[in-house]
Amino acid sequence: MENKTVTRLDEAMSSGTLVRVHRSSIRDADRLDGFVVGLGAEWTVLALCTDLRLDGWAAVRTADVTRVRRRGDEDCLTARVLRRRGRWPVRGPEPALPLDGLPALARAASREFGLVSLHVERHAPDACWIGEVVEVRPKSLRLREIDTEARWRPAPSKFRFEDVTRVDFGGRYERTLLEFAVSVPPARAGTAG
Repeated sequence: MENKTVTRLDEAMSSGTLVRVHRSSIRDADRLDGFVVGLGAEWTVLALCTDLRLDGWAAVRTADVTRVRRRGDEDCLTARVLRRRGRWPVRGPEPALPLDGLPALARAASREFGLVSLHVERHAPDACWIGEVVEVRPKSLRLREIDTEARWRPAPSKFRFEDVTRVDFGGRYERTLLEFAVSVPPARAGTAG
């Protein structure tokens, strides 16, 4: 990744500017609109903004970011709406999540927000898997998935670290699934750390 891209991410975080992040190194990856609220060597966190509303966070691999385009300044409509609603300046998740590797990031996001959405965009650009991280192994993690009817799947699914390109958490959809979950997931046997 070019230092220029990291510089643009850092500038966007410092200024609180609304940006669109492109990840053209991943074919068909979504362009994400939001505010950069965390920047690490491995992962970058955006406060997602759609339809003039904040909707959770997305962590993307910093190395996958190929372009950062400004979408507005502190006087753009989005900033004015967020300011009036008491959501400005935009903040990152509390407590701050570790951005130095997927294992710690996914585990912390799942612990703090209950559910995470994992994206493996190089293999399935239009899909995500939502659930609770129940185990972290040396090269993969296990996710106890929840389906679109808020029912827990019986066995965890495996995701290799190298395949995961994006982790979403704290959004309306994840919060709603967790709120209406049919039952509490089985004990977190084997959960690391």
